Amino acid sequence: MLRRVLRRYIMAALLGLLACASAAAADEVVSFTSAAGGIDVRGTLARPEGRGPFPAVVLLHSCLGLPANRQSIEDQIAGWGYVALFVDDFGPRGLKETCTVDFPEGASDAFGALAFLARLGSVDSSRIAVVGFSQGADTALAIAASGPNSPLATPGGPTFKAAAAFYPPCANRSDAELQIPTLILVGALDSVTPAADCRQLAKRQPGSVGLVVYPGADHGFDLPEFAGGRRVLGMWLKYDHEAAQHSWAELRRFLARSLAR
Repeated sequence: MLRRVLRRYIMAALLGLLACASAAAADEVVSFTSAAGGIDVRGTLARPEGRGPFPAVVLLHSCLGLPANRQSIEDQIAGWGYVALFVDDFGPRGLKETCTVDFPEGASDAFGALAFLARLGSVDSSRIAVVGFSQGADTALAIAASGPNSPLATPGGPTFKAAAAFYPPCANRSDAELQIPTLILVGALDSVTPAADCRQLAKRQPGSVGLVVYPGADHGFDLPEFAGGRRVLGMWLKYDHEAAQHSWAELRRFLARSLAR
């Protein structure tokens, strides 16, 4: 009996490793033109199994650049049935971080990624969302505020259908009216992008905006690289396993609702 249990356990572990290897092999480096033109932006693309067309998600990193768990984020979203494109704003520009300056190029890159995805035969161009983290979340909220009327959108072309923002600086959008379904996820103890600002932003919206505040969670609560907490460029970042798991469940539900046919 014990041998059979061990055999099943070993086989399950091997299958899991093979699945991860398959997902890693499917990870594809792509390039596309920023919507403002003048620069080719890189990104990494993960696709679900099957032919599609699938809904898609554009992922925007923080002011620290691509996270250490970038591929696991892509693989998870692809596992939910979405094409995932993680934009690398920094690589083509030779940047390491932009934590002390504004980064307006993020929106242009996001719309460039939108146009790229919309041209893929495996993507349903009418069902594309943007998901951002910290500085990338600021861009996601800016996209939500501009809606289909963004000057960066191609006239008559694809638009973002939904936006999700992990710990965004909501104070930057204090007067914004969000035009598309939006989800905001932030830690109650976040000293970098305070939850109070996001509560005020959500209250002022005429439509429904999803806001989840995680008790005891700090900035970067979804990033395992900050387990135990660490100060980086004056910011306190700390991983919170429970908040991370809950936030991914919230994101999955939000995408399923917002990108439904």
